[in-house]
Amino acid sequence: MILTCPACLTRYLVDPRSLGVAGRAVRCAHCGATWHQIPPADAPRRVDVVPPPDPDMPVVRTNLPALRPPPRRPPNYLPWTLAVAAMVGAVVIGHLARERIVEAWPPAAKVYAMLGLRVEPLGAGLEIRGIVTERRMAGAEPELMVTGEIANASSEERTVPRLRAVLKDAGERAISSWTFPASGTRLLPGETTTFTTTVRDPDRRAAGLSITFTKGS
Repeated sequence: MILTCPACLTRYLVDPRSLGVAGRAVRCAHCGATWHQIPPADAPRRVDVVPPPDPDMPVVRTNLPALRPPPRRPPNYLPWTLAVAAMVGAVVIGHLARERIVEAWPPAAKVYAMLGLRVEPLGAGLEIRGIVTERRMAGAEPELMVTGEIANASSEERTVPRLRAVLKDAGERAISSWTFPASGTRLLPGETTTFTTTVRDPDRRAAGLSITFTKGS
């Protein structure tokens, strides 16, 4: 390596290893100038080599188990599947059994109407009028005869369902019930038909009577 004095430009040939890794201060023998000289970038570097392990030294081993990551569990879709199945089942049942639902709870007809499904309550457009009860003796056995009429108050022809009679006590609790047909099965707008039914030996607690439409046979 050739060094050049920055003051007098005198040149010197030196071994770059004598400058060390970080360089060192040098002095010009001709003019006495000093400066810090660093080794060139391509100067050889000192490398510390780790000696190989002594083959006579015992190898330290361990019997600790290797740590493995826990297995990933697949997502559980069963609750969602059951919930969706229950919702679908409720929708299907509500659609297929809408007439019975409206029969049991007439306000449900408005809910179906909002959904675009027209469901009329049983006996829609028909009115039960003029109910008359008469207690009498049929031989030695008492009986209760009930008469009345059904009118078609709508603008369409209507089918007359069967009727259901319910005897009630003074507290409006049902005592007994039965079903029976009306005299006519279809009514044009404005037409009427009558009904008559008789029950033998009615309960002595009977204090009231109700007549409604029913799908019973």
